[in-house]
Amino acid sequence: IDVVEADQVKGLEFDYVIIVEVSAFHYPDTSHHRRLLHVAATRAVHQLWLTSCATPSSILPQILK
Repeated sequence: IDVVEADQVKGLEFDYVIIVEVSAFHYPDTSHHRRLLHVAATRAVHQLWLTSCATPSSILPQILK
């Protein structure tokens, strides 16, 4: 298990990726946070899991809300 910041995974791949707390607070709708979430989410080879205890980020597609 590797626990890393989203900005440290560019260029890497992982079989499974869990992005913790994809909330509106941690991922507001800005170009920087869109890019950061995109990089983190596209590292998954087999499965991607997103979690959020608060209001999900508006960056996420409507189907996930």
